[in-house]
Amino acid sequence: MLARSFPRRQQYRRLRRAATSGAASLAACALAITAAASGTWAVAGAVLLAAVALGSYARRWQRLAARSRIGARSENEVRHALAVLGAEGWQLRHSLAYGGSGDIDSVAIAPTGIAFTIETKTKTFDRRHLDAVRGMAVWLHLCRRRWCRRGAFPVLCVVCARAVERIDDGVLIVSLDRLVVALRTTAGTTQRPGFIAAEASRR
Repeated sequence: MLARSFPRRQQYRRLRRAATSGAASLAACALAITAAASGTWAVAGAVLLAAVALGSYARRWQRLAARSRIGARSENEVRHALAVLGAEGWQLRHSLAYGGSGDIDSVAIAPTGIAFTIETKTKTFDRRHLDAVRGMAVWLHLCRRRWCRRGAFPVLCVVCARAVERIDDGVLIVSLDRLVVALRTTAGTTQRPGFIAAEASRR
């Protein structure tokens, strides 16, 4: 069973907070109505203000949960694209704990001994993300040397882009449609192992 991605875990945490705040808002509304019915208008007004604040808080967490859901869906698309490499002798790791609170979205380890740390972005990114994925590659090379005998390479995959494949400041920036081919080429495994074995058997 695949580990649940960081955005998915974050989405569920945010939904729980939204639900808790929403329930508290409803309870405060009921209390305000009760207070108003008993004629304690000052109390009713104060409690109603608290209900409005809690409702606003709940909506904020719902919006944040929606953003996390989009990130989780993008990571799932990358996982699905990488799955084909597993049948070619690659090792795949997902949601690898890194840096205490975050994770490395995906690690793809080629049979040639090169490992790729893959950061997933849905549409946009900036220099901070390039710096972060480079740091992940350095960490992997230092702490998981047996995974990357020939080094670790940072990759940033932009899921909603198309036909993107370039090196920027030492990071391979690639769209989802070119991810697998770019990894094979960089790792030197352009031909599938099954194809190579079949060719060798004919000689």
